[in-house]
Amino acid sequence: DNFKNFKIDNKVFKPTGTSKLLLETSLKYIKKNHTVLDLGCGSGVIGISIAKKLNLNSKTYFSDISRFACSNTIKNCKKMNIDFDVRKGSVFEPWKNMKFDVIVSDVAAIAEKVSMISPWYKNCINGSGPDGTKHVLKILNNAKFFLKKKGFLIIPVISLSNEKKIISKIKNKFKNYKKIQSQSWILPTSMANKIIMLERLKKRGSIFFEKKLGIITFKTDIYLMVNK
Repeated sequence: DNFKNFKIDNKVFKPTGTSKLLLETSLKYIKKNHTVLDLGCGSGVIGISIAKKLNLNSKTYFSDISRFACSNTIKNCKKMNIDFDVRKGSVFEPWKNMKFDVIVSDVAAIAEKVSMISPWYKNCINGSGPDGTKHVLKILNNAKFFLKKKGFLIIPVISLSNEKKIISKIKNKFKNYKKIQSQSWILPTSMANKIIMLERLKKRGSIFFEKKLGIITFKTDIYLMVNK
């Protein structure tokens, strides 16, 4: 388990399968000399794991809107003995005039009603709107201003949000992008029991899932976008 050595406070988002997939995929593209921002860092697991595994040359940068997340990240950075800069604020607010080689983001990105029935947002806020795109679209709209030339952004796109809206924004903002990983997951039973609500959201285009032989699956795609 990638994250077992981390302390995760109970008011902070617990890493999911998507978090692991994002980390494993990102590690294939990030280099030792890159400056990395972990945006919407939660407990800091992704940025810290990147710093440790690649032995990054410079400090690693983290931000989150939640003060609990920021203090949790600071604790983990100290515990894991990495050089860090943690700032509190929404999306890019804390990073005025700064540019990074890589921005990795695992911000809340599933429809709010889905997050309420999920095991993933027990004690923390999702706040990503009715179709889960609020934070991601904000990131996509502004990422270029915070990326160095040839710098890149890596994000997961989860089908429990309006993927079409997100992908059309990716195409609109970046000439150079690609899907670098994809994985399907079985929806937890506790959520599958709320099928009527889920079907309603699907009909609206807010989310997408597949149903085969009584099993509901959703997916995570990881996208990489380059600032030309």
